[in-house]
Amino acid sequence: MKRRMSGWKRAAACSLCAVVMVSAAACGQGAGQDGTMDGAGQSGVEGTAETIGQTGSTDGVQGGQAGAGTDKAADENGLAAVDGIAYQVNTDISGLDDSHRISDTLFGLFLEDINYAVDGGMYAEMVKNRSFEYGMEARDAQLHGWEVTNEAVAFSVKDGSADGTALNGKNPQYAVVHNTGTSSVKPHEGIRNGGFVEGMSIVQGASYDLSFYCKSEDGSVDAVTVSLCNEDGTVYAEQTIEGVTGEWQKFEATITPDVTEKRHVCLAVEIPAGAACFDMVSLMPQDTYKGLPVRKDFGEYLEALNPTFLRFPGGCVIEGRDEESIYSWKDSIGDGLAFEINGKETVGDVAVRPQGKSIWQGSKAHPYYTTYGLGFYEYFEFCEALGCMPVPVLNAGMTCEIQSPFYQVYSITDEAFKQYVQDALDLVEFCKGDGSTRWGAVRIAMGHEEPFDLKYIGIGNEQWQSEYHQHYRQFVKAFEEAKTADPALYGDVELIVANGTASDSTEGWAYLAQNPDQITTLVDEHYYQTPEWFLANTDRYDSYNRDLQAKVFLGEYAAKANTLDAALAEAAYMTGLEKNGDVVEMACYAPLFSHEKLNQWVPDLIFYSNDSIFGSVNYYLQQMYGNNAGQYSLETTLIGAPEQTLYESAVDADGDVILKLVNVSQEERTVHVLLTGREMSCFLPEADVTVLAGDDPKAANSFKDMAVMPQEGKLAVSENFEYQAPANSLTVIRLVSLKD
Repeated sequence: MKRRMSGWKRAAACSLCAVVMVSAAACGQGAGQDGTMDGAGQSGVEGTAETIGQTGSTDGVQGGQAGAGTDKAADENGLAAVDGIAYQVNTDISGLDDSHRISDTLFGLFLEDINYAVDGGMYAEMVKNRSFEYGMEARDAQLHGWEVTNEAVAFSVKDGSADGTALNGKNPQYAVVHNTGTSSVKPHEGIRNGGFVEGMSIVQGASYDLSFYCKSEDGSVDAVTVSLCNEDGTVYAEQTIEGVTGEWQKFEATITPDVTEKRHVCLAVEIPAGAACFDMVSLMPQDTYKGLPVRKDFGEYLEALNPTFLRFPGGCVIEGRDEESIYSWKDSIGDGLAFEINGKETVGDVAVRPQGKSIWQGSKAHPYYTTYGLGFYEYFEFCEALGCMPVPVLNAGMTCEIQSPFYQVYSITDEAFKQYVQDALDLVEFCKGDGSTRWGAVRIAMGHEEPFDLKYIGIGNEQWQSEYHQHYRQFVKAFEEAKTADPALYGDVELIVANGTASDSTEGWAYLAQNPDQITTLVDEHYYQTPEWFLANTDRYDSYNRDLQAKVFLGEYAAKANTLDAALAEAAYMTGLEKNGDVVEMACYAPLFSHEKLNQWVPDLIFYSNDSIFGSVNYYLQQMYGNNAGQYSLETTLIGAPEQTLYESAVDADGDVILKLVNVSQEERTVHVLLTGREMSCFLPEADVTVLAGDDPKAANSFKDMAVMPQEGKLAVSENFEYQAPANSLTVIRLVSLKD
């Protein structure tokens, strides 16, 4: 196998003799990201040179100014003798070959619908069990999340599929509310919903979009009163909506509370004496992320990571524990069904999206279902809003062997399996087809005239079995045939083959070695390991064969903790990802979100409550890498550092030179930085520096204490300067080039 032999040598030497010779290379090189770090989650803290690791005064030069007058002695031959740790970087990319080219999609995101991440989290819907479709996994089943406002109310849920009274066939259950008129409190009574977990959170003066379907079959009710209130009946906003008839209609209103309340807010839906039916009761803030049904803070936190791709919706979610809990992309867009709302025809509306079960089903008190309010249509739109590439993952015709009580594998001759293959083909048509195609017409009718970007489709997740490989071959065959028949539609689509569940899994690679094809271009590796493992394996991809048909998609990884030391182990590992950016095409941390009180998997990147959000320490290191990605890995040499204490990488980003130093020891390290290859006049005299550091390696962020946050500042630089790398730190030094 080809092993990258450029200069990432880590030697135990105590000194370095290096030629500091500056070539007349051009100042403007390459093209890429500008490295800005605005948006949610940024520290916003300006630091001085001293606070971010620059040395103090040496030989009369204030602030550790590099160059003449420092503690480096140069002889007439241009040799620099350095005592201690030396880090040399050749900033000239003119002589680099393709082995130094870094994937332009290296750092991205993986959204697994786990830890209550979507419904009740990222999805801006505030009403729990809005369509009364919850089942036996929930306490009180279909009534879950709802209660009567007074004992004068009779409340039940009816399945209207048998007698044709349902809103539609995909949403058969609805609430029947009967106000007997015997309340001594007020004439209007009904039902109320407390939202997810801690209840709804409202902001004074903010506008919320309310909608619901209603009918009164006996004509006894012609108006509905809706209010935001607390559990003792205190009302924060109220509105009466008229026009209820004996037929289903959708009613919409804007409601604005006069107070801010962060816990235990309810939405009440009440009627005068009489009976009425309700379905799809919804409340969403108007102020969402770029107009999508996504909580604004969630979207902003992800945008601040500057992701190049988003893998969705899982993960184990797409496998399911049984047929009922397998994620269906077609269900997520209502199977493209037409549905008339108040005389206007819609396609794929949330009202015709059947509620699904989730493999991460939660508890009786806090069950987790998939409403598909965020479906594939919204995920593709979300990718457009983030400016990143969508990477959807689909079921391979089998359930999750590890979590399935009865592991189910469809025979490749079964019509059910053939439908999974067809669903994958249809997804391409949905994304890229025009109005003459069935699924392209659905996308257009849903409101997106232009095609969605689609390059990759993942088939399966963490599957290694022979039956999976048998299934995967059928997907490959189908896509190859489709490509031949319609190259314009299918010709550019590539497949991702699953691997196993551990760092030593090689099943995906072995499969491709025995079954080469022209359409599989990535192998999806997943592993969760200790911080020590990540530190010991930063060179993992050095020896990967560059001549294979597929590259690496590191689809899930984490160092098993949200502490500073775990984050720094991941940061050290990511230096290896950058150095091997020619063979590692994409990499993403997992999982992405978790509720602060309810989770099924730790660690996680971002934690949230009903009204707030914060980034883990791991989040901020991902942000520092995402906002300082490059196009070329530069030649570097680091010597003199104690083993497994200091890790480094250097990249060129459109002419900017970005150095990353990870100090995992609990001691400050003096690093002598030697820059060769380009005139320093090509750069601004001060570099931008961002440091993530802390005294306690076990420090972790929380709502109460954001213990570790990035600090920003400036650092004077020249061909030859010193940097004090703080203990337990990741440092990014960005030399900003003077563009032509």
